[in-house]
Amino acid sequence: MLTRKIDRALDAMAACKDRVPALREIYRADSPEGLALGHLMDAVERAQQALQGPGARVGE
Repeated sequence: MLTRKIDRALDAMAACKDRVPALREIYRADSPEGLALGHLMDAVERAQQALQGPGARVGE
């Protein structure tokens, strides 16, 4: 049960990472939206690392 929830969370994070680059093209990097997207990507990467465990690489 927990493994499925973690897998779903990782899938949702991967989907987020797929969509953010397209949104970044719309907003300037120094705009509030662009900065928020950058923070979102950082948070998603940290969460993926935490869910995958120590020594895991994001994106593999």
